[in-house]
Amino acid sequence: MKLVVNMIMGRYAHCSFLATSLNPKMRQYSNLLMSDCHLGAIATPMFKGKGPNMIKSNFSPAFPLKHQQKDMRLALALGDENAVSMPIAAAANEAFKKARSMGLGDLDFSAVHEVVKQHKD
Repeated sequence: MKLVVNMIMGRYAHCSFLATSLNPKMRQYSNLLMSDCHLGAIATPMFKGKGPNMIKSNFSPAFPLKHQQKDMRLALALGDENAVSMPIAAAANEAFKKARSMGLGDLDFSAVHEVVKQHKD
């Protein structure tokens, strides 16, 4: 169950960080993600906690990126063993792997945002 939860968090992180990186206007998206009243069921504490720090490039580790990527890898392996296709999780895992190769493994998993920024530049 921990792998499932961490896989979901990794997917959310990857997608939300991509959205806020596209251009400065998309920071409004981050504000919406952090507001319970705007998104109701999909508003999560993770967005509230990670969004502001991500925008400031503050990646003090609460859960290291290297552990997030490990859990993503293990969840994907479990999916493979059970013939469950998880293309979004696989794409997110690739971004986490790239972040690790950039030396970001000991930072918070939200540092995956740096992969998006690098790709954009």
